[in-house]
Amino acid sequence: MASRLQARVRDRRGIGMGGLLVIGGLLGAVATGCEDSHDGTTGDTRWTGHLADTYQMGKADNAEAVRVLPGGQGAVLLSSKARKATLFRIANGRLAWAREKAFYPADPTESEMTNLDVSSDGTWAVATRTILEVNGDGQQVRCGGMAVFFDITDSESFGTILAEVEVGPMPDAVAISDDDRLVAVANERDGPEAWGKCEVPGAIPSISILSLPAGPTSAQEQVRIPMRDGGTGPREPESIVFAKDHDLVVATLQDSHEVALFRVSEVAAKAAPSSDDLRIVPLPANALGALPWPDGVARCVGPDGSEFFVVAGEWNDTFSILDGAGTIRSTTEISPRDIPADLPRVIDEGSPLFSPDSVACFVRGGRVHGAFTLRHAGAVAVYDLSDPGAPTFVQAIAVGREERGAADENGSTVRPEGISATSDGGVVVVANEQESSLSLILPL
Repeated sequence: MASRLQARVRDRRGIGMGGLLVIGGLLGAVATGCEDSHDGTTGDTRWTGHLADTYQMGKADNAEAVRVLPGGQGAVLLSSKARKATLFRIANGRLAWAREKAFYPADPTESEMTNLDVSSDGTWAVATRTILEVNGDGQQVRCGGMAVFFDITDSESFGTILAEVEVGPMPDAVAISDDDRLVAVANERDGPEAWGKCEVPGAIPSISILSLPAGPTSAQEQVRIPMRDGGTGPREPESIVFAKDHDLVVATLQDSHEVALFRVSEVAAKAAPSSDDLRIVPLPANALGALPWPDGVARCVGPDGSEFFVVAGEWNDTFSILDGAGTIRSTTEISPRDIPADLPRVIDEGSPLFSPDSVACFVRGGRVHGAFTLRHAGAVAVYDLSDPGAPTFVQAIAVGREERGAADENGSTVRPEGISATSDGGVVVVANEQESSLSLILPL
């Protein structure tokens, strides 16, 4: 995903913004220290953590998505290109390989397993599968998608497929409602006008809602919402999450720089719902005018039950906080002065320094925290979000096993992407896509 974003941004935006980013990065390098982690706290109620362990996967696996299991005693890692799920046990501050399952080994195409979520009891998961079919001449004839439900128990049944449900083309993200009765799938499509893989005319980005009246084996598509292009680009759903009421859904629309919000109960009642029936919220540019290309979205719930949603601006080094009505509470720029100077970053015309990708929320010491993967920095940045209108930086933690990146046109060689945390921040796991590894972060 990041490589095609880099190509598109260079093409559309030119070099004007990049020069200013370079200057900001160099100033940040002078202004910050050189510690492995930078603690920006002023008290002891904020979470601070450290890198406890990293497990190296196969170099070609592309460790892309991860979910910590309920209770924090394990995690499931999804390797996209290898189409493989791996179960890890977590104990004594270490990651221990437990079980593994490779899916669709006979598929010779570039189809991938792109994202996953796990059930509230940690017994099953659902993953998104992209499907690319070609004819004898090597031409694409179909861009499809599947939601794949499978067993994740620590038993011989691990990886057993429980159900497969067809969804929209090239799905890129999936979320399960807290009551395990609904699944939302962001069908990106990944079209050629957005530097994507799908070259089949007529493929339409969409959001699928699946109902599970009797568990994962009963899964069926309840409604599919086709997305119509916006004025700022094609509306291709990238990441998706449910609210705590199991009804409100929030999705990022990366190529149009927007967020979509809707209630399942309302769209399911319509004969032919479309993106015209959703609340579409445009996200702001940063101070230099760079648009966000939003990626990950997470739900945050405070100790008082208040709820808001955090969106990572992958290409303008920002994150935005929205409430359930779609009102933007704040947009925060990741400051070079907060990120330690010895961490990598991209110094390149038209590119972000840090590139926040995915986000996880948790509550520690009565305070809400957001942890963001920074792809270009090979790190996780933690912010205190207790006041959604005024987030404050807490800490940056380098991840991965062997960082070889620097402050140059490439940045990190670890490239963290997926992140997941227990509700109290007792366990944070990070999927490092380029290094193809899994990192474990624990609180100090």
